[in-house]
Amino acid sequence: MDTVARSDAQTAIIPRQRAAPTAPARPTTWLTWVAPALVTAVLGGWRLTTPALWADELATWGAVRLSWEQLRELTDNVDIVLAPYYAAMKAYTSIAGTSTVALRLPALLAMIAATLLTTALGRRLGGPAAGLLAGLIFAVLPATSRYGQEARSYAFAIFAGTLALLFLIRLLDRPTVARAAGYAGAVALTGLSHPLSALLVLAAHGAAVAWRRGPRVAAFWLPAAVLGGLPALVLTALGARQRGQLSWIKVLTIDLLQVVPDRIFLSGAVAGLVLGLAVLGARESASLAAAGFGPILLLLVAGLFEPIWSARYVLVSLPALAVLAAVAALRFGPRPATVVLLLLTLIGWPAQLDARAPAGHSEDSAKIAAVITPLERPGDVVVFPDTHPSIPWAPRDIYERYLSPPRPPDVLRTEPQRTDGRFLATECPAATCLGAPPRIWVIRVDNSADPYANMIGPKRKVLADNYQPVRRWQYPLLGITLLERKPSR
Repeated sequence: MDTVARSDAQTAIIPRQRAAPTAPARPTTWLTWVAPALVTAVLGGWRLTTPALWADELATWGAVRLSWEQLRELTDNVDIVLAPYYAAMKAYTSIAGTSTVALRLPALLAMIAATLLTTALGRRLGGPAAGLLAGLIFAVLPATSRYGQEARSYAFAIFAGTLALLFLIRLLDRPTVARAAGYAGAVALTGLSHPLSALLVLAAHGAAVAWRRGPRVAAFWLPAAVLGGLPALVLTALGARQRGQLSWIKVLTIDLLQVVPDRIFLSGAVAGLVLGLAVLGARESASLAAAGFGPILLLLVAGLFEPIWSARYVLVSLPALAVLAAVAALRFGPRPATVVLLLLTLIGWPAQLDARAPAGHSEDSAKIAAVITPLERPGDVVVFPDTHPSIPWAPRDIYERYLSPPRPPDVLRTEPQRTDGRFLATECPAATCLGAPPRIWVIRVDNSADPYANMIGPKRKVLADNYQPVRRWQYPLLGITLLERKPSR
């Protein structure tokens, strides 16, 4: 209390009341939400169009250009598990177009939303500081921006799976019909995004519910899990008829197990630090521990017996692992936690740069134009292999996407790819419509020294008998060979 002297007939001391203090602004409240999402947006938008579309993204591009009837026919035969994603992307691209930015932007937005949910999980477990650090850890993971730049459904599965986890934690805290309904909806959305990821998520959540051992919680969770899991179960059952689409996956071996962390996080060093911290933080939340480690362990065990393992299928674990790592790091104090974040950013930077190279998505598709356009001559044609162990559609998609007209014609094709439910193009039998072009460009998605590899017998014979390779170019998942007609022919 301050006092002031007042001069009059009688001197008196009159108290002067101090103004009531105003509540200090709390910039950290909004910063914990904005900063992680902003980092994800900046990293995800950085060089968004530099990496060429790779085979899976080209499959998305090819699917969304079909009519609705053609898309239905296609998914009746292949990629039924991706039918919801293709349908959503087709509706979206009918407005936004099929540029690289347009194709990848939905995934980036989904990853930004997943970052916000990761922040919410961290805040719920350890307060604003944990939320901020969890969101930032998730944002700087190389896998976050890599799959935030991919025109596939993985980012949507991560978002939906994280939303389901948030609803699960709320349901475990206080079971209500509204929370159970929210959980069921989030699980259903996960299943529509990626059915196998959703089933792994449900199994992990079931372990968390069992750990709680509360009959009331189980009574709310089980019906919600069954209803929410229906889309994943239906799509998985339908997809079982299309098992050939996963023929490229191999049973896990010791050599493959050694690179699992690197495949998930895109950096072995980042994986080691995050997983180590997540183990330390696992005791803080059984739900987060189950969601973080459960899908990975379940699919690893299954992959030892069945060809089902792919690191992309367990990306839904990343947000939970980021939260556990953040909580563990904060146990050592704010400064050590900041050092952890900086260290993750530093050791993950080479992987960030690799992901933004022209071949950052594993396939240097755009190089086809740099090779063929300057060298093509009138009369040139293109020819493609007939098969490939995993991505047989990619050579023609690369040709159609990245080699602008006028270009050497695809003379053997009689029906385009994805026509009448067939994924691959139809060609005239035995290369009878080849004619006698002076030069042929063979486009493939491997670096085989044999330009005729994976071609059917009659076609291979026609080419090998009449043409000889004169030049070859090799890039990641792109091989181009120039054939010239033999002089005697």
